[in-house]
Amino acid sequence: MLQQTTVAAVRGRYAGFLRRFPDIPSLARSREDAVLSAWSGLGYYARARNLRKAAREIVRRHGGALPADPAALRRLPGFGDYMSAAVASIAFGRPEPAADANVTRVVSRLFALPGRAGTARHRAAVLARVAEILPADRPGETTAALMDLGQAICVPRRPDCARCPLAEDCAGRRSGRPESYPRRSKKPRAVRVALAAAVLQRRGRALLLRRLNGFLAGMWEFPCGPARPGTARAARARLSRVLAAHGLAREAEAAAHVRHTVVNRRLEIEIFRARGQPRRRPGAPPMRWFTPRDLDRAAIPTLTRKIAQSVGFLPAANRRKL
Repeated sequence: MLQQTTVAAVRGRYAGFLRRFPDIPSLARSREDAVLSAWSGLGYYARARNLRKAAREIVRRHGGALPADPAALRRLPGFGDYMSAAVASIAFGRPEPAADANVTRVVSRLFALPGRAGTARHRAAVLARVAEILPADRPGETTAALMDLGQAICVPRRPDCARCPLAEDCAGRRSGRPESYPRRSKKPRAVRVALAAAVLQRRGRALLLRRLNGFLAGMWEFPCGPARPGTARAARARLSRVLAAHGLAREAEAAAHVRHTVVNRRLEIEIFRARGQPRRRPGAPPMRWFTPRDLDRAAIPTLTRKIAQSVGFLPAANRRKL
């Protein structure tokens, strides 16, 4: 969960996810849409799919027990070099150097490592230094401590060096410019994208379509018309075609507007009311009617929730619980 997602966002979801899937066999037995539902709102849904796939693989090949061998871990879906090393170190006490963004920042500053974060050369230099400082006894505690230090004290901007237990040994601090380590790549330029979405409500239910492909595959969405790199007018035209294919039409005036950010994409969404009698064509995405309670527990991305809230289908202050 913490890959690409902040501690603040994960803190309220971790315990609930474990209540729903308390062990590897229960996760392996689960349906994909149940896992996506429990992950709803955390983004980067390939993580949830890979977690379920890994659980199934662990049950099939390892008797339901997570393997301790880093090489075996690397063969699991979603387990790259970092994840395999982190699990081997923290869970099984293996002296495997693991470096997430937080560890990379701490070690880069501690040793004033040159280079740009994310490059192969810099990553190798960081891992070599981590390997040097990992103790033979309980190396996982050092791995976890470095992660926590980077998350709470050695933060990207304005690190709290006065509270850092490694301050006296930190070459970056002695240089007077700890924030310059590591060098960071420029963030991609923000791209503005216009979208138009439609909400069809009937007898207290709303109609949604299931995404068949892409990184949101398996998630439920309101009918939507993207325009890339388009205008609002192009998005409305695309939405009209999507609705027409399902026997629907949109109202002339937008009922609401919402904004949403996905990485460097700044989405501007117009929301329209829809009318008509829905029909599903062969090969078209599945459609389903949701009550507010059903939708609140469904596999939906954050944008779907925002749209539902914007038209009053879900309460604006809704706090989803797992």
